[in-house]
Amino acid sequence: MQKLRNGAFLFLFLCGLGAFALQSPQGGQQPQGGGRGPMSPADQVKELTDKLALTDDQQAKVKTILEDTRTQMQKLRGDDSLSQEDKMAKSRALREASNGKIRDLLTDDQKKNSISLNRRDEIA
Repeated sequence: MQKLRNGAFLFLFLCGLGAFALQSPQGGQQPQGGGRGPMSPADQVKELTDKLALTDDQQAKVKTILEDTRTQMQKLRGDDSLSQEDKMAKSRALREASNGKIRDLLTDDQKKNSISLNRRDEIA
């Protein structure tokens, strides 16, 4: 049951964090013409707050974690010494570490709500 709960929670965050792992390097420019780029850490915090009712303290901590992860992801994308496979593996490890840190901040009720959100997302 705990593995299912962990897996479901990771899925929620992978959806949000995965967007900037797939973004091609464009010198930090946002897409033009209304295209959808990766969610900013602030947008991710807002979405999580709306879904899980994060406290102000949780919001601040989550934002710090997401900003740090984003910075590490950007450095990783710019590292030409790594193969694409190595970049993907390191990117996955960064997301999993970030998700674990965020999960540790949540209350038991928030963790339960994150699972029910994932179940609805999987059905849709």
